[in-house]
Amino acid sequence: MRYVALLFLLVVLGLAGYGWLADESDVPATVQTPAQSGFAPIRLDSGPFVNPSPRHFKAPQVQEIMLPRVGASDVSWGSVGRDSANNIYVGLSESYGDPRSASMIRWQPDTQRVETLGDVIQSLKHSNIAEPGESQGKIHSQFVTASDGLLYFTSFDEAGESDTRLPTWGGHLWRFDPIAKHWEHLLETPEALIAINTDGHYVYALGYWGHVLYQYDTTSGRVHKTEVGSVPGHVSRQILVDGEGHVYVPKLAPAANEQGFVAMLAELDNRLNVIHEFPLPEYADTKMPRYRGIVGFTTMKNGDVYFTLHKGQLFHLRAEGSKDTKLEKVGFFNPAGKANIPSLFSIDGEQFVMGASRRTGSVPEWLIYETVSGTTVSYPMPELDDFLFFGTQVKDESGAMYLVGQHNSTRSPKVVRLSFPE
Repeated sequence: MRYVALLFLLVVLGLAGYGWLADESDVPATVQTPAQSGFAPIRLDSGPFVNPSPRHFKAPQVQEIMLPRVGASDVSWGSVGRDSANNIYVGLSESYGDPRSASMIRWQPDTQRVETLGDVIQSLKHSNIAEPGESQGKIHSQFVTASDGLLYFTSFDEAGESDTRLPTWGGHLWRFDPIAKHWEHLLETPEALIAINTDGHYVYALGYWGHVLYQYDTTSGRVHKTEVGSVPGHVSRQILVDGEGHVYVPKLAPAANEQGFVAMLAELDNRLNVIHEFPLPEYADTKMPRYRGIVGFTTMKNGDVYFTLHKGQLFHLRAEGSKDTKLEKVGFFNPAGKANIPSLFSIDGEQFVMGASRRTGSVPEWLIYETVSGTTVSYPMPELDDFLFFGTQVKDESGAMYLVGQHNSTRSPKVVRLSFPE
């Protein structure tokens, strides 16, 4: 590892010398405690991880995955995941039409086969719970695999919503069996369910408005919820779970003088009790309905989480440690300053964090951050110039990374695979 760090620093110095380093800018009392339930979180990281080599210290090779035409799908809002058999799942959303229905596809990296796996409205009808005229145009959450080997994800629709009014059709929590190819409906909510995460045992889903956090017990099927709090019209695109099984949700509350709000990162245990709140002064915008909150994250081997905010600030959240040292602001991930960095990855799960970055007026960039030295290297990636990509952290067994989003020109869903060939 020392060799790798030294190599990285040499690369940094070399790049800097050539000018390649960027220089710009309500919870029921029946919820059991971990000791009572025998619950122990599983440290679900963003692996697989490999030992870094020189090939990892450059921009990755880009492969576009050819997608079938599915309904009226036009985008994937960062909805991607992987199962234990190395299959990659992508949620495809419909922005137009009436009614709308989001779909799911599966891509097999080894065979490069793509298959369609159904859509939300079709699955609601199979469950005999579809409402006449109901829309479910979005699968916005990622697909997460819990300890049972099944995939969990959410759907919702935006019809009828305003900054203070819930959408007409609300949201749904789903479970998918990769072998039987079966959708199982788990929960219907009045809130739109936009984000999901898991500690292996519990699945957490974030609903808007109000940052309502749902907890689903994958063993018992019990559901609990609590409202963390937000401001009208704002919802974070991601929530975090660390290696201790604690979940983290942005909490926005009115300021003491009733001028503006105070933003905190709330840490909740598996009983949905808030045990800490960490200041997030950078979590702010003059138009909060357009602010996307936490957009990207990746979980390291030890359960630590690195995450980015809407404007590109990078944070390090430690799974262990005192409340005074648990959350650290690193700074802008892109050395040039403000940027959209919704996808984070780690090659080794220890020392390096990488991500695709987009800044106004600049070609997309590939960033490599070395956690020990705090140094970041930036490479231009013109191959991503016609691509609106969103938050992901998914890799396949080879270590290749995935970005999903939309073609800027064709307004159709797009998936690319980023790899580092020998």
